[in-house]
Amino acid sequence: MKKNFTLMFVVFALLSFAFQIVLNGSSLNLEIEKKQFCIVELIPPFKNVNEIKIVTNTNEYQANIYTILNANNSTPMFNNEPVEKIVINANLLEEKDWEIWLSWEGTDFIKNYLENYSQIHKITFKVLEIPKISTKIVTMSKSGVKLPDVIMVSAFDFPTYYKLNILKDNSYIPFYYDTQVVYINTELVNINSLEWSIDKLENISKKLLDNNIKPIAINPISAYWLSTFLMGYGKTPLINNKHFILTDEASKRAVETILNWYTNGLFDFSFFNRDAQIAAFLSGKVGFLFQGSFLMPKILENTDKVKILPLPKPLIPFKDYKGFATTKDGDISFTNWLSIFLKNPLFTEEFSVKYIKFFDNYISNNIPFKDTFAYTAKIAYPIPFDEKYVRFHKNVMDILKLILNKSISVEDGMKKLEEIVNNE
Repeated sequence: MKKNFTLMFVVFALLSFAFQIVLNGSSLNLEIEKKQFCIVELIPPFKNVNEIKIVTNTNEYQANIYTILNANNSTPMFNNEPVEKIVINANLLEEKDWEIWLSWEGTDFIKNYLENYSQIHKITFKVLEIPKISTKIVTMSKSGVKLPDVIMVSAFDFPTYYKLNILKDNSYIPFYYDTQVVYINTELVNINSLEWSIDKLENISKKLLDNNIKPIAINPISAYWLSTFLMGYGKTPLINNKHFILTDEASKRAVETILNWYTNGLFDFSFFNRDAQIAAFLSGKVGFLFQGSFLMPKILENTDKVKILPLPKPLIPFKDYKGFATTKDGDISFTNWLSIFLKNPLFTEEFSVKYIKFFDNYISNNIPFKDTFAYTAKIAYPIPFDEKYVRFHKNVMDILKLILNKSISVEDGMKKLEEIVNNE
């Protein structure tokens, strides 16, 4: 039985009408096909906006790029007054054929949004979905061919771009993030508080084991999940003063907790695969599923026996950011504009609810279990955009498997991992 959760998102009915703006002294008539729109959608790509005035039939109002207008019977309205025009003073970017590479979830949505905008302003965007941007961009860079203006980046590919000088300023602009939560099987477990602890998790898990139910589906020897233990036991940030220390007391305690969970049967190797985790949870064979927030639509579509909670204390979740970066052939000002444009309140609301994504300082009221994500946002740390974390990600599982199988001690294993991670 599917749960009666509705992933609500706003769909703006199409309503075509001509709308006048005065941009840097020149009058323009734009064809708008929305019942609700942001002023930023009325402005071609810009470096900065100096002033915006909304002129109604009775008043003038100062506005900003994220001011929202509504259309009533083809008449734009602001403050319940018909809008005659909007006067804008802005420093615009020089027009060119911009190329943007997108990846991860929601690429079609972003692409369509940008294409609709480009049609309004009669400008050209080449927006491509590239499943593995890193593979293609590295090859192109080494070949010396022209790169796209903007690419999407994550913590796992950004260090490679930095090392190979693929980016113009070796920086990125955060866009949205995913985070980490616990999916609770409410037929097996009942927890009513956002704040709960590992002690409570372990006590419930012992009771589940007594009933021949596997307690936890988790892959705690992956970098993604081991990090939540490391941070929870005091390693915040993970990488400090350019060193990733893994032989301190916090690291030892984190790994010993995981080893105890494994020894006591709270999880096993059969759940290291995500698909196996999801299948076991949806079939009611496991009490707790530790996974990313991006899985929420799939989980809610397939079961009504679920609650989503923050990680138990002291574990600390990640903010897994995706961002925009300017390649060495791009324009930093254009990347800045793209980020500003796509963070307008109408886009972020619809995108975040449709794909369960989170933006800094904004969590939609229409996302199920909003309180969980609001709580998580206050304590989460970003995944380090650092080459040492990438090496940690590539090597941690092999070392932790040896520790769990008691082929190597916790101390010797973490010492070896620390050497690998910090080897420049």
